[in-house]
Amino acid sequence: MLKSIVSAGFSAIFLLCSLCAYSEGTDVPFSEISKDSIVIEGDKFEIYLDKQMRSIGNASLHKGDKDIVGDEIEYNVQNDELHAVGNVHINFGTDILSGPELHLRLSEYVGDMRDATFQTTRKLVKTTPGGTPKTISSSQVTAKPKQMAETREGSIAGDDNPSQTVNSVSNLLETEAIPPTSRGDASILFFEGPDKKRLLDARYTTCGTGIDDWYMNAKEMKLDSYSQSGVSKNATVEFKGVPILYSPWMGFTYGGQRSTGFLTPSYGNTSLGGFEFTVPFYWNIAPNMDATFSARDLTKRGVQLQGQFRYLEENFSGMDTLEYLPSDLESGKSRYYVGLKHQEKFNNGWSAGFSYEKVSDNLYFSELSTHILTTSRVILPQQFNVNYDDSTWHFNGLVQKFQTLDGVSYPYERLPQLTLTGTKYYGDIKTNLVTQLVVFNTDNSNPNASALPTGTRFTAFPTVSETFNRPYGYLTPKVGAHFSSYALNNNPNPSLYGSEQQVIPSLSLDGGLYFDRDFQLASRAYSQTLEPRLFYVYIPNVDQSKNPVFDTGLIDLNFSSLYAENQFSGGDRVNNANQISTGITTRFIDNDTGIQRLSASIGQRYYFADQKVTLPGVLLRQSNSSDILTGLSANLQNHWKVDAYWLYNTVDSGTVRSTITGRYTPEPGKVLNLSYTNRNDAATTLYFGSLVNTPAILAANAAAIQAANVNQFNISGQWPLKPGWFAVGRINYSLQTKQMIESLAGVEYNAGCWKFRAVMQRITTITTIPGASTGAINNALFFQLELGGLASIGTDPLGVIKRSVPGYINTSQIPETFQ
Repeated sequence: MLKSIVSAGFSAIFLLCSLCAYSEGTDVPFSEISKDSIVIEGDKFEIYLDKQMRSIGNASLHKGDKDIVGDEIEYNVQNDELHAVGNVHINFGTDILSGPELHLRLSEYVGDMRDATFQTTRKLVKTTPGGTPKTISSSQVTAKPKQMAETREGSIAGDDNPSQTVNSVSNLLETEAIPPTSRGDASILFFEGPDKKRLLDARYTTCGTGIDDWYMNAKEMKLDSYSQSGVSKNATVEFKGVPILYSPWMGFTYGGQRSTGFLTPSYGNTSLGGFEFTVPFYWNIAPNMDATFSARDLTKRGVQLQGQFRYLEENFSGMDTLEYLPSDLESGKSRYYVGLKHQEKFNNGWSAGFSYEKVSDNLYFSELSTHILTTSRVILPQQFNVNYDDSTWHFNGLVQKFQTLDGVSYPYERLPQLTLTGTKYYGDIKTNLVTQLVVFNTDNSNPNASALPTGTRFTAFPTVSETFNRPYGYLTPKVGAHFSSYALNNNPNPSLYGSEQQVIPSLSLDGGLYFDRDFQLASRAYSQTLEPRLFYVYIPNVDQSKNPVFDTGLIDLNFSSLYAENQFSGGDRVNNANQISTGITTRFIDNDTGIQRLSASIGQRYYFADQKVTLPGVLLRQSNSSDILTGLSANLQNHWKVDAYWLYNTVDSGTVRSTITGRYTPEPGKVLNLSYTNRNDAATTLYFGSLVNTPAILAANAAAIQAANVNQFNISGQWPLKPGWFAVGRINYSLQTKQMIESLAGVEYNAGCWKFRAVMQRITTITTIPGASTGAINNALFFQLELGGLASIGTDPLGVIKRSVPGYINTSQIPETFQ
C-alpha cells in the first residue's frame, strides 16, 4: 500500500518527496497530520507533472473527519478537484454516501454524485448543568437533551401535541429511544458546501436496510447536515406502496430538533363536533420560543382557528393560547377561548405572574373538546400574583376573579388577597406567623349576589413551638392564637352576619415513639417498625355564627387532617376542641434492598367536648369519637403494588369511604390498574355561601350531595398481544348511576421505523344548570400513523392514553427484548 500526504499550501515537490519517504508499512500516525492535510492511499499511484495524481486499487482519500474510498481516485492538486469512480463511498461525519462516480472540489465541498445512496446518523449534543456541550454519537447514549419541555420531530410532524404547555427548561437527559438512522437515494446528488446537499428524484426513509415499508419521494430534496434538517419539494409519502400524503413543500428534521414548517394534518371524529381535520403550522422562532397556528375544520361546527405562542427565558416563561370559531353551524354564534399565562422572577426574591382564561359560552369545553379533564371544567381563573421569598418571610399578593360555566358555582372574588408568613428559630424554639388580608366581592353574573355578604377579612395566627427529639421518639408542645376581624361592605341580613373581631387561643401537644425489630421471613431479612402517635388539641369555644362564610369548608378526615388543629379550611371558622388523636403505623422494610414492602396505619380521634362550631346548614357532631381510619400500602415482590383506605363510622356501623387500588407491572409495556371507590359523604356537603334557599343554591346543594356519593370501579392497562402489538384500555363505571363515565379501547403496533395507534374513547360530559343537570355523551375516534421521525398522520392519542392508563409506556421507549 502506497501513501501520499499533501499539506495545504505546499507545492507538488513535497508530494513527490512524500512518495519517496513513505511506502507500505511506514504509515504516519493520523494524530501527527494536520487536519487540513490530505492523505491519499492506494495500491498504485500515477503522478502527472506534479499537478495531478491518480490512486488505483483500494483507493482512499482522508481529510479531517471526511473519508472517500473507491476503486480509483484522481486528484488535481492545482484545481483541488477530485474524481472518484467505482464503488465510491463517502463518510462525512454523520453522513455516509455511496455511488458509482463522484466529482468534488475538496476545499469548498462542491460537486455531484450520480445514482447516489445516503445514510445519516443522528447527532446528539449532551449538555450537563454548568458544563459545555459535547457531541456524541447515537450509539453512546439512549437519551436526548431538551431545550423546551417539548420538541417537534421535524416541521412535518412530531410525537407531541403542539397545544400542550411548556413547563420548564431542563439540561437533564430524558430517556427515549433513538429514531432509526435515516437513509435514501437520488438520481443525482449535488454537494453545495460542507454540510449542504441537494438531491433530485430522491427517496427518504428511516426504515432499516431491506425494509421499505414507507418512503418519502420528492422531485427535489435539500439536506443540511449541520442542523440535521431537510426540505422537500413536490413530496409524496408512500406507506406500503400506497400514497397517503402529498405536499408541494415539506420540511423535516432527522435529529429530533424543532423546525419551522407545516406539521402533519390530523383528523378524527367526535359525536358532538363531527369529523374534524386540522392543519397546523409550526414556527420555530428561537431555541426558547415557538408558535403554532392551526385551522381545525369540524363538519358539525365549522372552521376553528387556533394559535399558541410559547416562550421560555432564564427568569420568565409563559404561554398564550387563542381559539376562535367564527360562526358555529349549530348555534350560529361565534365562540372563542383565551388562555394567557406568564411567570417572571425579579431580583431580591421577588416574582410575579398572571393567568387568564375565558370562553365565549358555558358549553364551549363540553362541545368542542375531547378530553374529559377539559370537558369537566366549570371554573376558569383570572388572576395576578406577586411573591417575595427570603430565609424568614414569604409574601403573596393575589387578585383573583373567575368565570363560572355551570351556573351555580360562584366563588368569591379576591380583590385583593395579601398573605404574609414567617418562620424564625431561636435555638430549638420555633416561632411562626401566618397573616392574611382579603377583600371578598361577588361577580355581577351571580344571580344571588345581592343576598351574599361582601367585605374585608383580616386573620393572623402566631404560634410558638419546640420539639424535643430523642432516638426513641419526639414531643412537640405548641401554643398559638387565632385572630380574625371582619368589615362588611354588603350585609343583606344583619341578624345573620356581623362585623366581628375574635381572638381564639389554641394549645396542642404532639408526641410519638419509635420501636423496631429485625426478623426473617422466607429466608429474607426484614426490619419492622412500630410508630405510635398521640396528638392533643385544646381550643376554647368562641361564638363564630355571625362570621360570613367566604372561603371555608370542612376538611375531609384523613391521616393528614387527623393530626391537624383546625378541621376547617379557610379563615372563617376555628373549631372548638378538647380532643386527642391516636394512631399507630407499622412498616416492613427489606434489609437487602431498603424497599418498604408493607405499611399499615390505623387512627381515630376522641372528643372530650361537644362540637359547638360548624358551618351553616351542617349538623353538629353527636358522637364522642371520629370515624376510624385505616390504610394499607404493599409493594410486593410479585410486581403488585396495592393501596387500600377505609373510613368506618362507629355510630352508624357503616363505611363512609373505602378505596382500594392495585397495579401490576411485571415488565415494561405490561401494566394492569384496578381500583374501586365507595364514598358516602352527603352529611359533610360544603356550604355554598348563603342561607337563602334560592333555586340556584338548592341545585348546587343537590349536585354536591350527588357528587359526594360515589360508587365506581376503574380498570385500565397496557398489555402486549404478540410481537410489536400492544393493547390499551380503560373502563370507568359508576355503580351508583349505572352508567359508563369513561371508556377507552385501543391497539398499538410498533414496527420499529413506524408505529400505528387506533383508540376509541367514550366520555360522559355533565353540565349543571340551576335546577337541573344534563349529560351528553361524546364519542371520539383516534387514528395515528407515526413514520419514524418524519410524520405523524392522524390525531395523536398519546395524551389521552397517558391520562387514562397510569403506568403506560410509549412503545418506542420499551426495550427491544420486551417488544
